[in-house]
Amino acid sequence: MANENSNNPEVDQDKFDETAMDENMDDSKMKFLNANGDDPHVKVEISSSSDGDGSFTGLGKEELMKYATDPFWVRTRKILFGLFWIGWVGMLVAAILIIVFAPKCPERPDLKWFQKDVIYQIQPKSFKDTTKDPTSVGAGVGDLQGILEKVPYLEDLGANTMWINSIFKSGGLYDGNDVEDHKAVDEIFGGMAAFDLLRKETKKKGMKMILDFIPNHTGKKHEWFVKSEAKDADYADFYIWADGDSSTPPNNWKTTYGEPAWTYSADRKQWYYHSYMPEYPDLNLRNDEVIGQLDGIMRFWLEKGIDGFAIQGLQRLVEGNDTSAIEFETGEQTNDQPENLKLVSRWRGIVDSFSDKPGRERALIGSVAGNANLTAEYAQAGMHVVTSQALVGLNPAVCNQACFKETLEKSTGASGWKGWMVDNENSGRFASLLDSTQQMAMQVLHLLLPGTPIIYYGDEIGMKNGQVSSATVKDPLNAFITGRDAYRTPMLWKNMPNAGFCAADITPWLPIGDFESETVEYNHAHLQGYNIFKSFNDLTVLRKNEAFQFGSIEIGLLNDQILYFTRKAKGFPSYLVVINKGARTVGFSDVADSMTLVYDSAGVDRVGETFNLKEAPIAFANGEIYVFQF
Repeated sequence: MANENSNNPEVDQDKFDETAMDENMDDSKMKFLNANGDDPHVKVEISSSSDGDGSFTGLGKEELMKYATDPFWVRTRKILFGLFWIGWVGMLVAAILIIVFAPKCPERPDLKWFQKDVIYQIQPKSFKDTTKDPTSVGAGVGDLQGILEKVPYLEDLGANTMWINSIFKSGGLYDGNDVEDHKAVDEIFGGMAAFDLLRKETKKKGMKMILDFIPNHTGKKHEWFVKSEAKDADYADFYIWADGDSSTPPNNWKTTYGEPAWTYSADRKQWYYHSYMPEYPDLNLRNDEVIGQLDGIMRFWLEKGIDGFAIQGLQRLVEGNDTSAIEFETGEQTNDQPENLKLVSRWRGIVDSFSDKPGRERALIGSVAGNANLTAEYAQAGMHVVTSQALVGLNPAVCNQACFKETLEKSTGASGWKGWMVDNENSGRFASLLDSTQQMAMQVLHLLLPGTPIIYYGDEIGMKNGQVSSATVKDPLNAFITGRDAYRTPMLWKNMPNAGFCAADITPWLPIGDFESETVEYNHAHLQGYNIFKSFNDLTVLRKNEAFQFGSIEIGLLNDQILYFTRKAKGFPSYLVVINKGARTVGFSDVADSMTLVYDSAGVDRVGETFNLKEAPIAFANGEIYVFQF
């Protein structure tokens, strides 16, 4: 068969010629050779004929040389060669020009987590109590398990960093600042096991954690003080002791509350110094051994995986070296001593040594009250975030729009990265000071000014001061500072007994009072109008835009009624924030030709609408706050 023959290398050559070859084929071009030797295959030899019109054998050497020296072809080759190099150089120049002059990608500064995140400050005793048994240790007191339960809530808020106030083993005086062991977690919060679980679970979610660092003092029951008071040689100078008659303090130094800062020890027969209460004796931070111990405490918690410290008592760390010195001006011997800055630099070095990877930086934050120069000194010494008190207690009833403008200009102009608060555990809640419209205005400032907003628990729902009677006071300083209990009452979660803070059959550590219209549940309910809680959520999303993260700020005032500021970052959308305190029609055409409304404190449906300011100005409603993108 044909198929068999075609695959048979030994087929008869003559037969193959007769059946497979076209008789008209020019055999001068193709020849079949018989197989021979060890190779059984038919071989084909193809040759070219010089005869025939379709053949081409190329130019010979002599013919090529004629063209090589021909003036026309020499000139043509030179022109083509020149054009090639001109084209190549032109493309190179064009590429360079494109690189140099083409619009560049906008630059983004290398912001760290503590600059980008919203920090949520938690008073652990007042956040959430998970105790079921009224007779258990910690019943009625918030705990670390309660914080863990509310991590999803913090995530929904957009608060990716939690700052937990003192959880250390303490004498139980009030707020955990009478520390007995800096490396132990108090059992009322669940002990170290509860902390380890909280840190493990929050790390899984990428959340950051800041703890208090209390280097200024300990509690009187701390082992160090007990041994120091007994004049144990190893601890004798751990605290600040001074000689003197038992009835006459060594000098006239005052506590932060204006009381005498010295208490006599009948056991040691000397006076010890305390910046705050007698139960909080000050450590001697001129003693290298004390500083070494504090360094070890800091490293202990960093190794536990925390991301930073809030240094308590930052401005009162070191006192004047001469305990006989008289203060002619309050604080001149006890506040902002140069040695404070050296300690900050030292501790900055420790946290930096644990900042081993991008995103895993460790941070120091602290509050500084004073002028811009003082704030700058602490920032330059090593504080990552210096918390400003400029917004705390700022009341539109006594501070008009011009006053606000001046305050903002001074506080935003100071060097260093700012942390912003509107209240804290030592000051009245801002929602008790302001009406609902003013609350939103303060919230806008809090979240959209340059820096890091620090949210005191409950601020997001406009939580007000608690109702604490004389019969339920817990604050040992109540005789000197009234009201701190009211700033620390339990968080209002639900419209149920004890506001969902603790079980109904457990008495909370501080009373809760009326709360029906302030709970998280109520603010988040269906058919609830636009409120401070919804505003908070909108603003935290808006804050993620580049202009609010790292843009510049310009503050202005129109007609003494409209306070405004712009946030601009080159290459990104800019924003105009308007806080109106009167009915005015203003164009703002000097800012932009058109603007898009992205936030309205009234919560109206106009958000997303673009306004052409060449056609008409914008009419601002009295008391409303607006944010425009342009």
